[in-house]
Amino acid sequence: MKILRLLCVFGCILAAHGWGRAAPADSPLVGVLLKGRTSFWNAVAAGAQDSAAKAGVSLVVKIPISETDIQTQVMYCNALGAMGIRALIIAPSDQRALMLPIARLAASGVKIVVLDSPLAGKKWALFVGTDQEAAGEQVGRMLASIVSETDEVAVFRYNQNGSAAGQREEGALSALRAAHPKQPIHADIYSSTEPGLEPDRAEYLISKYPDIKAVYASGTPGTMAMLHALQAHGLGHRIKLIGFGFNLNKDVKNAIESGDMYAWVAQLPGEAGNRSVEAAGALLKGQPVPDVIHTDVLFVTKDNVGDPKVLALMTD
Repeated sequence: MKILRLLCVFGCILAAHGWGRAAPADSPLVGVLLKGRTSFWNAVAAGAQDSAAKAGVSLVVKIPISETDIQTQVMYCNALGAMGIRALIIAPSDQRALMLPIARLAASGVKIVVLDSPLAGKKWALFVGTDQEAAGEQVGRMLASIVSETDEVAVFRYNQNGSAAGQREEGALSALRAAHPKQPIHADIYSSTEPGLEPDRAEYLISKYPDIKAVYASGTPGTMAMLHALQAHGLGHRIKLIGFGFNLNKDVKNAIESGDMYAWVAQLPGEAGNRSVEAAGALLKGQPVPDVIHTDVLFVTKDNVGDPKVLALMTD
């Protein structure tokens, strides 16, 4: 049964969106394995595709339906290896579950570029992505600046699998506790335990902790769910929301302008896809590449929401 399922996965890779075409003889094949079919990962894939020709590679891109489907990501990883890829760009959904299949590929000579979420253990792979801990620390310092030490604060966590969100959560908590050692902090509620439940989890957080003065939502689904919950209850101006997402959308822009959201931390997924493919291409050419390539984040507040650099992030 496992072999049959693996063959199905392999067939899906070949058929998906025309991304499974064999590479020309002079163009090495690079596998791109992302976390889930969300707008963020679609933007990463688009950025990767934009850089493929310039980097001199052909891509085969695969994205599981859900970020929590770790078993499927493992099978896709194995199937991509069977296709004869020369390099793999992977955003692992789990720090440890992907270690063995990726290590096997690396041992066979496949160049590995880890995107967004570092792997646990041995640091033998190049990493491209946001410095999540540093971004989280900036959030923590911002939170400390807008509340008093006695105010209750909540962190609306993302999930229990993704190390990227976990790193920025811990960075925020560390900086907040350093600034306000006696701060009452609630960090026990996860937004994305199951896809689609984010609104319910946001409502639960508000009802469980009605006296919070600020909340940090560490992922896009949780941020949008919390924003809509605060707006529905007329709490947008009483509870300061700092959200973490990517680019900029109309709802967030309007919320920042109206005061319903205090700040939005924007990752740049196109840049992440772009730079990961550039790095893979350089590795395949034997060119020197830094072990870590950090991509930018942009803090959007009422003070800069109208700046041209910020408006350039707007998506439909």
